[in-house]
Amino acid sequence: MATLPESGPFLWNRRSFLCSLASFGMGMRMLKAEKPSDATYRFLTAVGEVRMRVQHFTAPAAGRLMFQDDLTARPFCLSADGEQNRDCVERFVGSMAIARYEFRSHHMPPLILRERVVTIDQDDRMSPRPPYERELAVGRDVVSDIQVFGYTPDDPEARPESLWRLLRQDLYLNAQTTGFLILHWKHTLKFVSLVDVIPGEGTEFIH
Repeated sequence: MATLPESGPFLWNRRSFLCSLASFGMGMRMLKAEKPSDATYRFLTAVGEVRMRVQHFTAPAAGRLMFQDDLTARPFCLSADGEQNRDCVERFVGSMAIARYEFRSHHMPPLILRERVVTIDQDDRMSPRPPYERELAVGRDVVSDIQVFGYTPDDPEARPESLWRLLRQDLYLNAQTTGFLILHWKHTLKFVSLVDVIPGEGTEFIH
């Protein structure tokens, strides 16, 4: 989660298909993205209020994976392995979403946001992927998660139009043994969608 042990787009069984749960301790936005849409959710947890804003993007045709850190205003790009400003993907076609988490409390302890992601279902043509886990220290009470699904058109074998994957992302705070939030994501070429938001034990929606 997208937070969340690889730190960027994951290369699947061929170079052309990318999918990620990439997290950074900062706010961020997609550069030159088309028609963003967003939704905001608020939760009350054991450490205080959590505000989750999810923005959905369609990337420019054959564009770079280019972002900007909202806190420093510095642009950066991503490689197929999730590295910043190194071997960046120059021609990407696909979709992405950015989930930004803001933690609000008068007595906020140092926070570690952890995730566990498993594949619930996927297109039969895609290779199986084992569950993975990651943790990240929350900086300035903000952390963001980039999720990307797409391909590089330079690969002549790329036929991605109907590929899809359904993921479950469990989010934990510090040493919690049960997730405070469970998210279900569906990744397709045209849209990375958040299909379900389930509060975990001790978490409540704030309306």
